[in-house]
Amino acid sequence: MALVQIGSVLLYASAGLCVFLMLLNRVFILMSNTRVKAAATFSAFAVLVGGGGTLGISLARPPWVYAPLALLLLVLFGEGRRAFIRRSCAGSGPVDTTPHTFNLSTPVTTTDLVLHRYRLPCSKWRDAPLRIVHLSDLHVHPTLPLEYFQEVVSLAEQSEPDLALFTGDFITTVAALPELAKVLRPIARLQTYAVLGNHDYWADPDAVRKVILESGLCLLSDETVALSSGSSKIAITGYDHPWGTKEKSIGPRRDDVLHVVLSHTPDNIYRISASSPDVVFSGHYHAGQIRIPYIGPIVVPSVYGRRFDHGHFVVNDTHLFVASGIGAASPPVRIYCQPDIFVVDVTSESGA
Repeated sequence: MALVQIGSVLLYASAGLCVFLMLLNRVFILMSNTRVKAAATFSAFAVLVGGGGTLGISLARPPWVYAPLALLLLVLFGEGRRAFIRRSCAGSGPVDTTPHTFNLSTPVTTTDLVLHRYRLPCSKWRDAPLRIVHLSDLHVHPTLPLEYFQEVVSLAEQSEPDLALFTGDFITTVAALPELAKVLRPIARLQTYAVLGNHDYWADPDAVRKVILESGLCLLSDETVALSSGSSKIAITGYDHPWGTKEKSIGPRRDDVLHVVLSHTPDNIYRISASSPDVVFSGHYHAGQIRIPYIGPIVVPSVYGRRFDHGHFVVNDTHLFVASGIGAASPPVRIYCQPDIFVVDVTSESGA
């Protein structure tokens, strides 16, 4: 094969791969785990990448080679735009991360748990700091030892939270429900709240709800509850869209109430921030689950790509915290992507 044809094959195959990754991020990865999903994903890869490479053999001349080149340039432009928006939305980093270790020689990080601590000054908060611990995407699964999940919950409890938030995807299959019942328990001074995630709805939402409620957690589904700490008031909203229920309003902003929202997917941030809550906690993305060191994830199940893949962001004055999660799914392994717990201390603006 001539050198020109080899270049053309690589160009067309690369363009096909970009289209495939876009479909994987935004379509296939959001489908429930069935044989249809697996077949559709494999077929799309074969057609777009393999078929693209085949086209490159017969179209290795101008003007045909300009089409995949233009597509690749468009992808690069999109990535640059996404990076710009990400930087404009970036919030503060963690004030501490424990442990600090990261080793390139150890790519498998499935149970390499870290704890990130954040500080969030808020004008509505007038009392001693309110500590919120956030866990997401447990994905309790028989491939990981039960003790791992139990130790994660114990570590979260040791942070002495006032509120504990679980933002969905407790399981991947119903076979894990007995183990889930041995993991969950209330761990916060005031209350432990939860919402369901897409895998919970795909598996058996009623069965997952039953285990959560029997474990003593407060499960929210498109509803808001009120509580107080000292002289400060708090509103907690659970937002299930788009899997469990139709899109609903979360209510108007109140200047005297700290409004906290649990949404499994960060993709809801723009519609939620329109109501101006103070802080949203989410998971779902697994921080990509497989990451390239110093570059980031390749696949993120989001219509926004890698925009909000992990960390702290500020969107329309609403703070968004996106955790990496605890477990892993499809496949149940993490590569250069550590599971994590977020601990957020909400303080008065004076820091008292």
